[in-house]
Amino acid sequence: MRDLHRGSTGLLFTGDVFSLLASLLVTLAIRYRSLKPESIINDHLGPFSFLIIVWVLVFFILGLYDRYLLFTRKEILGRVVRAQVINVLIAVAIFFVLPLGIEPKTTLGIYLVVSVLAVTAWRLYVFPYVVSAKSFRVLIVGTGYEAQKVIDVLRENQHFRQVAVDFIDSNEYNDEKLVADALVTYCSENDIDIVVADLNERLSQALVPVFFNLSFFGRKVSFYSLTDFFEQLHHRIPPSLIGEAWLLENISSRSPHYAYDLLKRLIDIVGAVGLLVPCIVIFPLVALALKMQDGGAVFYKTTRVGQHNQPITILKFRTMTGADSGSEALKSTLTVTKFGLFLRKLRIDELPQLLNVLRGDLSFIGPRPEIPELAAVYAENISYYNMRHLIKPGLSGWAQINNFDVPRKGVDIPRTIDKLSFDLYYLRHRSIFLDIEIALKTINTVLSRTGT
Repeated sequence: MRDLHRGSTGLLFTGDVFSLLASLLVTLAIRYRSLKPESIINDHLGPFSFLIIVWVLVFFILGLYDRYLLFTRKEILGRVVRAQVINVLIAVAIFFVLPLGIEPKTTLGIYLVVSVLAVTAWRLYVFPYVVSAKSFRVLIVGTGYEAQKVIDVLRENQHFRQVAVDFIDSNEYNDEKLVADALVTYCSENDIDIVVADLNERLSQALVPVFFNLSFFGRKVSFYSLTDFFEQLHHRIPPSLIGEAWLLENISSRSPHYAYDLLKRLIDIVGAVGLLVPCIVIFPLVALALKMQDGGAVFYKTTRVGQHNQPITILKFRTMTGADSGSEALKSTLTVTKFGLFLRKLRIDELPQLLNVLRGDLSFIGPRPEIPELAAVYAENISYYNMRHLIKPGLSGWAQINNFDVPRKGVDIPRTIDKLSFDLYYLRHRSIFLDIEIALKTINTVLSRTGT
């Protein structure tokens, strides 16, 4: 898997910076019909170098450095255009606030067009051709939804343009020796570089000695389990691909991260206090609007499942026609009000939960807290569902920034399984750096009015 992604993120970042700098030179040449005297470049290079740092951060927030790069060509163009429009607006604000001694209006207008063309050309046409040093042939051994998802990504994503994919459906074989011989012959005749197998399947488990020989004594074929390969492609861990042994090795055996827990708690306290200050103005305005809407309650208290399955009470602005309690949540008949939809899109309805963060019931980052009655149903029907309750729930999380088709109301087993797969990934990889990534991308989620 590392071979497929060799240096791709660093290369993408380097190409973006080069494209933005080259766009500046082209812009100045167009604007002044010359790059001489050198003072023209010197006057602009300093301010624009600072701006490029800010602009690359905007690229990151908007998902242009997502590691699996699951964008169609149309999506890349749309994201680049949106990012550069935001970046030019930031530049306008900075140039008009700070006395930088240059005239930004015409320069920024030209730069917007040139930079969009340059970055788009780099990402659409140049990067896909240089991202990999060689072609790869990948053989998938397994069955099921997850194996097919890996195949689809490798075949359809332009990021893996130089990857050819083959597939052996283990359902077609009953004899272990027969499939073992077929596997060795297939790898040899088709120059297979990477084998990916679902080790949760009986047949694949029986083939482990064959995989071992191929990896160390055959053609030096690289081997990956489907669980790890799927995780690196999609950054989530479907519960169907893991078992108790995996959980013991990857979750239970992790040593406590006392420094991480302490730093995260300090960030929660400082952040909650800082955000509650402007709420002194926001809260009365929202309360007035809710009262004018239908005269109903402003806030509602609701019980959720907290860390270690302990119940917690959280406070939110009311966004629906009422408030479910207890088993009513299993078959909710409530609807979201127009103003409530507005509050949800901007996440204003969750601002009162800053008090829960300050109290320690919630964190800024973590799995979303679930209604106890729904959690009980999911725990009974979804393997390892309660693993998500090992850590403190949060206002935003890995699932929220990656999976927008989440359950809306009532019981929804399939969507909750998808959401759990993201929670398991966060549970395994949680760190301050991942929390920062989630926090930054939450900004994009709020501004683009996606997620729940």
